Amino acid sequence: MKNLVFSAIFLLISTNLFSQDNFINSDLPEEISETKKTIIELNDTFDVFSTGINSPLSDIGATFFMNKYIMYSSRKTGAIGAGKDANTNSPYNSLYCINIDNKGNLSHPYFFASVLNEEGNEAGISFSPDQKTVYYTNSKPGNSKNYQLYKASFDETCRCSNAWIKKELVTFSNTDYSIENPCVSADGKKIYFSSNMPGGFGGYDLYTADLDENGTPSNPKNLGKEINTAADEKFPYTSPDNDLFFSSNGHSGYGGQDVFVSRIRKKSFTQPINLGKTLNTAADEVAFILATKKMGFVTSNRNNSKGSYDIYKFGFEKQTNGLNGIAYEKNSKIALPNTLVSLIDADGNEIAKQFTTENGSFAFDVVPLESYTITAKKDGYLDFTLPVKSTVGNTQTDIALEQKKAEVTTTNILIEHIYFDYNKASLKKESTLSLNKVYDVLTLNPEMKITINAHTDSRGSDQYNLILSDKRAGAALEYLIKKGISKDRIVSKGYGETQLLSKCTGNCTDTEYEKDRRIEFLIAK
Repeated sequence: MKNLVFSAIFLLISTNLFSQDNFINSDLPEEISETKKTIIELNDTFDVFSTGINSPLSDIGATFFMNKYIMYSSRKTGAIGAGKDANTNSPYNSLYCINIDNKGNLSHPYFFASVLNEEGNEAGISFSPDQKTVYYTNSKPGNSKNYQLYKASFDETCRCSNAWIKKELVTFSNTDYSIENPCVSADGKKIYFSSNMPGGFGGYDLYTADLDENGTPSNPKNLGKEINTAADEKFPYTSPDNDLFFSSNGHSGYGGQDVFVSRIRKKSFTQPINLGKTLNTAADEVAFILATKKMGFVTSNRNNSKGSYDIYKFGFEKQTNGLNGIAYEKNSKIALPNTLVSLIDADGNEIAKQFTTENGSFAFDVVPLESYTITAKKDGYLDFTLPVKSTVGNTQTDIALEQKKAEVTTTNILIEHIYFDYNKASLKKESTLSLNKVYDVLTLNPEMKITINAHTDSRGSDQYNLILSDKRAGAALEYLIKKGISKDRIVSKGYGETQLLSKCTGNCTDTEYEKDRRIEFLIAK
């Protein structure tokens, strides 16, 4: 299995003070309960399994380190972690390291870094991407519901079990409030955490802080009302794909703490979405973390748990959320192939682009409930821009393009490229729209006469190309005559490959070939 350096930390909510040690739900205010009636959820499907490493006491997942899964637990093994928490009547939590195989199976818990196991509770832990810096939380025996955030560095010269050195308290820690669930972002530039520090929206909120070149956190900021509620938001985990997963009992869910996901923007977050009832239950689901794109771990106190909280493995099938549509000409509704459609995210970044198919269709994979902008460009048409918000599932957004008028010079009627079926002289429907521009010019100028000249690229024999180009010029002529233009005003001629614009001599690019394949509308003098 790849080195799993995804940082996610998973802690617990207490009665009244909402600490990391208990997940007993408090009664929510009436206005919060009302918001939980409508659940907006993903349509992904999760299969959840017990891991077999759980004890009769609480076992809570945390993160990955050196191909190991880290948890904290109140199971009491040996002298380390000795002592009892008066608030829970259970042994203090200690950190444990668990073997994980290439299928995500867990086995053999053993103590992790005894130097970090101090008096009181050990809980949330996270590592920098290079795994040389650790961030962990600890509560002291006299104040076991209050967790403080610490930082330590890995001593690469030490061949011992106590290799974590330079332990220091993070400056914005305070005994007046608790800091829990540290999670370092995949790029190592930020650390996320939960806290009940003053100035939040109520209960525990999610925060982020900057990490400087030395890995020191500073400038903590609340994630705002899009993420936080008057209840509790905890257990932030940021995936390498820039998604923020977290647990909440304030957003609409199935009861207790549910897992939600939100997309991280440059300056904001998308609306949180419940991961759905195949993962979430009426109990608490916390400590969500991905090990691969299709597998991960979650902690829950659901009915079949062995102890208070157990660690579960999940696999899941991600369902497609699509932004689909058809590009067509606004008045005729004729589909427009070869339209360049771009998908722009809320931060103004072009995240995908594609040309429409033969039937004018396009399809993008998108994040549900995200704001996007669709742009479309096609030669001979006005540029198109449309803001759109995706839904859960598929969102249909069609593109209605308006034609530009033909440009008339002293010698030519200039329009966009005329398309034919491959190796045929039959006009494509979209090309009739282009010829309509020529028709409009001839109608407005009844004395005007034109010559239609058709050209091919250099592929194929000279004789074949000459015949093909003559037929294509004739097809354009016949269309205009059927529209009502007198045949005395139009002459057509095919030139094959005798008047190539490119100088590539057979070793041409697609762009050069396309430049050679053209139809010209020359104004007769």
